[in-house]
Amino acid sequence: MATATAGLSVKEFLAQVPEDQRVELIHGEIVPMGNAKYPHERVKANGIEVFTVHLAEHRIGKVHSETMYQITATDAMQFDLSILLNEQMPARAPDGLLELAPALVFEVVSSDSAANLEDRIELLLERGARAVLVAFLNARAIRIYEPSGHARLVRGDEKVEIDFLPGFSVPAWRFFDGL
Repeated sequence: MATATAGLSVKEFLAQVPEDQRVELIHGEIVPMGNAKYPHERVKANGIEVFTVHLAEHRIGKVHSETMYQITATDAMQFDLSILLNEQMPARAPDGLLELAPALVFEVVSSDSAANLEDRIELLLERGARAVLVAFLNARAIRIYEPSGHARLVRGDEKVEIDFLPGFSVPAWRFFDGL
């Protein structure tokens, strides 16, 4: 649920909100983020492991965890896991937020009530993300969204495959291992 504060720019948001506060800026509104329980963090850790191993072998990008990005002038979002391809990473890290949508976003949904999830996905794909993966804990399934508007659901032994990550093919169950 958004607070009454609306119309903020990312610059105003960053100046006003303490760094230790778990919030994002969506369409100029400050939106609180939930506190994750262990199953959420386990799926995220599995994702970090799976993507890091692949990217270390292929050296085409880096995995980032809980990194906030400036998506538009009024949107600053933090994701469970994101991948920046080499061409997206600046030679030197900036002091502030990167102003881009990561190539890949991996979000874990712990409950069925993710009110702004569709808005987030749409905005990310419009702003250049090449894939958004949403892991649903209860269903033990991953929905993969692409800029074309195509989305597919994978679970169990079905493979998560990402066209811009050469050779990446991992069974969906791997992300839910240990649950």
